[in-house]
Amino acid sequence: MGEVEEQVPESGAVFTFGKSKFAENIPSKFWFKNDTPLYISCGDEHTAVVTDNGKLYMFGSNNWGQLGLGVKNTVNKPTCVKALKPEKVKIAACGRNHTLVFTEDGQLFMWGDNSEGQIGLADESNLCSPCQVDVGRPVSWVSCGYYHSALVTSDGELYTFGEPEYGKLGLSPEQLENSRVPQLVP
Repeated sequence: MGEVEEQVPESGAVFTFGKSKFAENIPSKFWFKNDTPLYISCGDEHTAVVTDNGKLYMFGSNNWGQLGLGVKNTVNKPTCVKALKPEKVKIAACGRNHTLVFTEDGQLFMWGDNSEGQIGLADESNLCSPCQVDVGRPVSWVSCGYYHSALVTSDGELYTFGEPEYGKLGLSPEQLENSRVPQLVP
């Protein structure tokens, strides 16, 4: 990764802004040598960057394991998620303290805070490493809210899970008791 001003590439540099407990209130920048950021998602205090080569880099707060690095240490600079190195990540979505990704072949991985079932693993509490979850068909999109998540399968079916209050999951009353695992929206 590069940071020297004279080496900023014409395209592909990532600029971050804002004050947090991790950085000063000044813009910062980074870029990847021999790779280009394609997709960025931000959670409450963490960020995911998916590159052209299908690698996933994470940084920020990690109290719930939302960075997927196997430990709960805060990380100030983008760090490759080694558990997903064999995969080609396509899209990442960050919730408040959780992360979902899917790969080019439609595999789904989730990790971080599961206090409301937002990583779809029933009664599991938190996960510090990516966990593959099979919904029976390839995944083509993921999205995260504060304490809930959604995914779309390759055949267009929508699944939601997590905190069910205020009808945000779009589930029938019968499905709400199982909202901690992916549920097909009727």
